[in-house]
Order: sequence, then C-alpha cells, then structure tokens
Amino acid sequence: MINKGQWVILPAKAVLHLPGLRLSPPGVVPQRGRRPRWICDYSWWGVNKDTLPLAAMEAMQFGRSLECILREILFANPAHGPVQMIKLDISDGFYRIGLNIDDIPKLGVVFPTLPGDEPLIAFLLVLPMGWTNSPPIFSTATKTIADIANARLSSGWVPPSHPLDELAASVSAPPHEAYWGSKLTPPLEPYPNRDPSLPTVGAPAAYVDVFVDDFVGLAQKHKQRVRCTLLEAVDEVFWPLSPSDPPTRREPVSIKKLLEGDGSWSTIKLVLGWILDTESLTIRLPPHRVDPLREILDEIPPTQRRISIKKWHKVLGELRSMSLALPGSRNIFSTMQNALALKTGGRLALDKGVHHALEDFRWMQENISTRPTRIAEVVPLPPVAEGHHDASGLGAGGIWFPGPHLAPRTGFTSTQPLVWRHQWPDFISSWLVTAYNPHGSITNSDLELAGGLLHLDALSQCFDIRERTVLSKGDNLSTTFWERRGSTSTNSPPAYLLRLFGMHQRFHRYVPRFDYISGPSNPIADSLSRNFDLNWSDQLANIMPFLPQHNGPQVWTPSEQIVSAVTSALLRKQSRRESLLVVPPVPLPFGTSGVRSPVSWASTPFSKPSRTKYHSYKSLPSEFVAENYLPAAVRSGLDRLKITYGTLPRRSLMWGPRIPG
Repeated sequence: MINKGQWVILPAKAVLHLPGLRLSPPGVVPQRGRRPRWICDYSWWGVNKDTLPLAAMEAMQFGRSLECILREILFANPAHGPVQMIKLDISDGFYRIGLNIDDIPKLGVVFPTLPGDEPLIAFLLVLPMGWTNSPPIFSTATKTIADIANARLSSGWVPPSHPLDELAASVSAPPHEAYWGSKLTPPLEPYPNRDPSLPTVGAPAAYVDVFVDDFVGLAQKHKQRVRCTLLEAVDEVFWPLSPSDPPTRREPVSIKKLLEGDGSWSTIKLVLGWILDTESLTIRLPPHRVDPLREILDEIPPTQRRISIKKWHKVLGELRSMSLALPGSRNIFSTMQNALALKTGGRLALDKGVHHALEDFRWMQENISTRPTRIAEVVPLPPVAEGHHDASGLGAGGIWFPGPHLAPRTGFTSTQPLVWRHQWPDFISSWLVTAYNPHGSITNSDLELAGGLLHLDALSQCFDIRERTVLSKGDNLSTTFWERRGSTSTNSPPAYLLRLFGMHQRFHRYVPRFDYISGPSNPIADSLSRNFDLNWSDQLANIMPFLPQHNGPQVWTPSEQIVSAVTSALLRKQSRRESLLVVPPVPLPFGTSGVRSPVSWASTPFSKPSRTKYHSYKSLPSEFVAENYLPAAVRSGLDRLKITYGTLPRRSLMWGPRIPG
C-alpha cells in the first residue's frame, strides 16, 4: 500500500503537531479465500460522528441491486433465450479515490509496532475502510459507471473494442457442476407456467447493475457489446493503465477475477453471495453459506437456556442475511427478537418460543440444499387476485376477486368471486379485550391477523397461486403493518400467527402483498365476519346488492387443520408445521399452453417477500362503488395496482446535489 501511494507511515513525534490530528485504532476483518482486510475504527475519536454527510448517500441503495437484477432476469423476453451473466470487480476499490489533503490528518491511524519500538502513525491518502463517507463516495463513482453503461446500452451505442474483452472471452466460465458441488443438486422440480403479466415481446436483455464494487452484466444477445460497454464505462471513471503509470498501479478491473472466469458469459453465476441460475430461474445459497447456518444452529442445543447478546446478534445477523433465499423465513423472527427486548446485562434467556424458532430454521436447513427458491417467489408482480377480509369478536370472513388468468382448482371457477367465513369458538370470543373485559388476552387486531391467514388459505386452496402475486386488504392498520413487516418484538398471538403466515407462503409458493382498505369500503367482508345468525343462502342474499344478480359468488369453508392452527396461535401455542401443509386439489387444465405442471408438495423450507419499497395505497371512505365489484371491472381494478406493485422504481440518471456550472 505504501508502494502504491495509498499510505504514508511516519514517526509519531514528527506529526503530533499537525492541526486537526486525530488518531484511531486499526483492525482487520477476516475474508473467505483472501488475506484479512485492514479497517479503521473511526468511532474511537468521534471522527464518524463529526463527519459532515456531504456524500450522495442515495448512491448506495444497499439491498436494491440484487432485487433489480432478479427483476431484469424474470422480465427478460424468453424468446431470446436464457439470460447470460458476467461479473466485473474493481481492484483496490476504495483506494482508487483520493482524499482532500486537509482531511488526511483527521483520519490518522495508530500503526502497530513491537514493544519498545518508536511509535508510528499511518496516514491514508485514499478512502479508508471504516470512514462513514467512504461507501457513499465510492458508490457514487460505481453507480455512475452503471448509469453510463445502461444509458449507452439503451441508446444503441456501439462501443470500440476493449483490450480486456479479448482476455475475458478467452477464459471459459466454470462448469455448472462447480456451483453444485457435493452438497447441492441441480433443480429438477417441475414449475408452474410463466406468469401471464410478464412480457413476451421486447428487445433482448442488456443491463448493468452494481453493488459497491461488484458489477453484474446481463445479456441475451450481443453479449460482446454489453461487456465492452461496461469496460469502457469503467475506464471513463477509473482511468485505465497508461505507459506513464508506476509499475505498482493495476488495471481498474480485477484481472485475477477475469482469469477465474467472472467475465465469461454463463447462465449460472455466484452473484452477490447467491447462486443465480437463469435457465431454471432459481436463487439459492452456495455451500459456503449453508455450512455456517448449520454450524450456528448446532452451537445452540435445545437444552441451552442463556446466550451472550454479542453471539445472539451474530445469530440473528446470519439468519437475516440468508432469508432472501428462504421465502417466509422473516416471519419466524418474532420470538427471537423478543428475547433481545427481555435481555438482562450481557446475556439473554432462550425460552421455549426461541427454541421453537430455531427448530423451524433447522427444518429449513435440512431442505435448503435440495429445494432452491424460484426467482418468481421473491419478485412481486401485478396481483392475479385482490381480496378483502375483516374480523370481529364473532368471527372472520372475506371475499376474493380472481383475475382472468388465475387457474382454478377442482370445484371452483375464476369467473366468480370467492367468499368464506368462520365463526370463532366461544372461548376465543370470551377472551377478547373489550370495555367490559379489559383483562382479556386477545385483541381485535389479533383476530384481524388470524382472519388474514384464513383469507390467504381460501385463495390457495381454490386456485393455483404458485409463483403468483396476490393482494390482500384489511381495514385494520395494525394488522396491515404486522403483515408487511412479517414479525413483531413480543410474545403475543401475532408472533405465533406470523410464523404460520411464513410457513403458509413457503408451502404454497406465492408472493403476498398487503394493503389497507377503509371500513366503509369493505362492506362485503364486514357482513361476512358478523352475520353468523344468517345461513349461507341468506348471507349471500345480503351481499348480492354489491354483486351481479346473475353471477353469485362461490363459497369456501376453512379446513379443520387451518382452523386448529389459527386457534392455537391465538392461544399462544405452537402448532405443528404439518397443520398448514394441507395439499390443495390439482388445478384444472387452464390456458392455451396445456395443463399446468403437477404440484410438488414435499416438505419445504420457507421464504421472504422482496424488500422492494412501494408507495402505500390509501383507501378513502368514499372509495367504495358497487360497480367496481362486478367481475367485469375486476381486471381494470387490478390494472391500477400495477404501478404500485408491478414496477420497481429505477435509479434516475440525474441524482445527487447539482453543482452550479
């Protein structure tokens, strides 16, 4: 680093007089397959706290890159063949951007010396690891590269040949078997037909995204053009080698990674820590991330009663980082988060609920190698059905409006709305918190959440919603926030119910979206959840003013298994996972592409919806119009949601503060 002009090491006695000097301690972070990385603790002397946030923080967008990549792969026109992928890595990363000379003393680091040796101070001349402004400043440069490349790819720009393109093309990509290893197997399971909302026309995919210093390029045709465009954009921001450069300076693009095959096109790549397969459209954890999960779970036996807070944070961090490839797993964290809220000193208690959650993760870990997650299970699309549900102290009920492309199961049709209701047992109603029963153990929001799970089961049992996005609306804000967040930090009924939400989603493989609808706009579900003195004939007659006379709804009744699981959760009891694994009827032949693939209902791990942020849809009390509930209007009613749930806001090409002149 000294030879490259990145560091200066000086005797302490020679620099202690420098104005603004601050000294911070160094450290190292272990890295897999590489030497440990040097970092600096700039919280020691308040350096990070006193740093002005002048960098473009919006340039980082952490957590969004992988979602954008997955969406591009899923939305690619299959007529052009599977999407091919490459990766480019910036060598030296942060060390390619220099510091303001006046700021260098403020970022000084105590350099390790042997006992008795003269104290030394290290000064970085480039962006240091650990400074709060380093990530956004560096990401500003790399995001600019991605923006330049994408703008040129969309404009039809033809790049000149690049010296590194020939090198990248000369190296073969690693064989697919290298990714499976001895612990993973290729996906062999049949999958549903492609979602009809996905495009079937359009130009071949050509896209570039970046996470910090890792670039990912996607292409179906003209792959050399995409790679050369990206290489040219890198050279425009981090200038390429020239004859006048010192011998220690390297190309901006990592030659080592190119020689390993990262720059070679392939339908399977290790991207941002995940194995992406664009032929089977799956995402899964690589073996080197599955093994730590197994080790973490093995280190906490069922008999352990206490654990250090530091170790618990590590456990939660590892499990959270793996949850993207485990749809529904985010719903299991409630009791684990509650343990943190009840900590005493430096340790916390591991109660029965925490061990149940760990057991759920062990169950998932057993299947994580053989059951990859489909990309369509984590990327939200326009919903194929919209449903409204409600609950009261008497019971719960709801209605679904299926879209025209939703495949029905035996005994049901996609041309009629679907209604359901369930009356709570007397002992559930008696424990409801009311003005006359302030010491009850169940709130109305708990019942609304329980009704939301029954609502989703109604749709999954009557229609094939595998790899489809569904939109469920309720008129209780607490319930909506629980459903969206997927967890809570208490040991109350919502924690047990949300666990069931996750299992249900993973088993039936749909992407759930949740939104709010005002009470006055929810008259059908309101009636279904209260009028239990009416038989079904009278109940249907009661809601017919909101539905066409010639096209009455079809009725579904919750199974004993799902009712038992929901009741146990309301009583804060852990139900067996198998209580949710009710195999629905086989879907009927549907569409012009033949019979949909058979359903595989083997034991499966869980999953998580995408973390993509969407603008919230807010209903108004005057929103309800009876005509909007007619089947003929349902499709257009769903179309208006495509902006909210069907698109991912893209990064603007003009971002960050504008500089005059």
